[in-house]
Amino acid sequence: MTKAITVLRISFLTFLFISVLTSAQTEDQFVPPVLPEGLNLSNQMKYSFDNQAKREIFENWFNLDYSYGIFNAGIRFESFQPNDPNPAVARGRKRDSGINFKYIRAEIGDIHANAEFTVGNYYALFGRGMLLKIYEDRNLRVDNNLTGIKLNIKYEDLYISVLSGMPENMDLTRSDVLHALDFEYRMKSIANVGLSLVSNRPDADGVATTTLTSARVHHINDNFDVYAEYGLKFNEDIKQNKFKGEENFIGKAFYGNINFYVSDFSLVTEYKYYDNFQFASFDGSVIYNTPPALRKDYTYLLLNRHPSPLNQANEQGFYGELSYNFDDNTGISLNAGETRTLPVTSLYQRSMNTKNDIRVQFREAFLQANHKFGESFDLFAGFGYNEELDKNTKNITPVAELKYYFDDINTLKFVLEHQSTTDRTTQEKYFTQAFTLEYLRSPLWSVALVSELLTREPMPGHVVRKVWGLLQFGYRLAEHTDMSLLIGSRQAGNICIGGVCRYEPEFRGIEIKMMSRL
Repeated sequence: MTKAITVLRISFLTFLFISVLTSAQTEDQFVPPVLPEGLNLSNQMKYSFDNQAKREIFENWFNLDYSYGIFNAGIRFESFQPNDPNPAVARGRKRDSGINFKYIRAEIGDIHANAEFTVGNYYALFGRGMLLKIYEDRNLRVDNNLTGIKLNIKYEDLYISVLSGMPENMDLTRSDVLHALDFEYRMKSIANVGLSLVSNRPDADGVATTTLTSARVHHINDNFDVYAEYGLKFNEDIKQNKFKGEENFIGKAFYGNINFYVSDFSLVTEYKYYDNFQFASFDGSVIYNTPPALRKDYTYLLLNRHPSPLNQANEQGFYGELSYNFDDNTGISLNAGETRTLPVTSLYQRSMNTKNDIRVQFREAFLQANHKFGESFDLFAGFGYNEELDKNTKNITPVAELKYYFDDINTLKFVLEHQSTTDRTTQEKYFTQAFTLEYLRSPLWSVALVSELLTREPMPGHVVRKVWGLLQFGYRLAEHTDMSLLIGSRQAGNICIGGVCRYEPEFRGIEIKMMSRL
């Protein structure tokens, strides 16, 4: 605990020094921070101490970026003292500090023709991530950045991206080499068409290169937005060892999306087919591609309690969402989706030498209506249903949310959620209730009370109840720092965004977050 207090003191004093040094407050108006021209600073800190598990976590990301003329450069200093114990996050490290992200970038040209050259660490996205999605999400603790070189070229309506880089593997080394090339031609009022090629060359003798390629088209007009992409995967070793040379490719994928909107009506439809299409480093610790998952990320607590993570190798399914506004005060929306495993004829099952029947991996539906009563009340009512294969549960979840606006600044929000769960393996039925009461004084501060009750009956006549509750305070200092303090407990669960999930264990203690931008 002494180390925790020391870390907190250092963090707080550093933050206080920067805040006082770079900003001033007068009686009438805020004087914005003054930094040297071209210099930008940001710092994100998270500290938590679980009193029950006696587990302490301190994470800090400090970014410094500087631009001068055609040049941009930056570093990110990361400190984990100690690290999150999740193996996917810690990667074998308990305590670690250092500059783990650095780059220099040069840009030349004008609006019609230009080039951007990056050396160092970088992120990249081709299309909608079917072949390549190199990104960071600190909520999920995902950071698959590459170290190497990247070149982006624009000439009139032609866009070209070329890159070569190495990801950090599970053993903290960068050995695999990823090469990628992307072309996109944007034909005004017709469509954008693109071609992508990516390959991963492992640092191992006698191991074949894995290559993926795809073609995509994207069309937008006044009422339609249409996107489609088809991809193929190649690996000579797998082709010969798993398919006896009988297949030209070892994986394939398709994603299609149609958005239709007119007046107060909108419709979204999506379809996916991902067959043996996961693209990863040789040791499997870095995933290069994250195609659309066709799962909805809800704002309500219990609707995200039983998620199903994306599987790029063994999925087919659809998703649809319909919205209609009857008038300025009343609207309704319905979304539904289903993801199934692939048939025995799929490349995935043939490569794994399995003969499993098609199963529902994930199924969801959610109906929500909203109505505004005068200028003060907003009411949201919803009903959700979902099934997921991993834990083999079925869940029914009604929710209600009420907002009361005292004025343009002060808002009171009340949310009540109830979830009935059936474990289809044991046939046990149990329910969870969640209650949220939040007061927001925009944009300066907020306070929220969140409580959750789980009621189970593992044996007939033996009822078990478990309660979690937390109090969370949020405060904005001047215009550059957001702080939050959480005290209490929360149930274990998954954090999922776009089909990528991270498990968080049960927590009982204190958590502090701070984000500063200068």
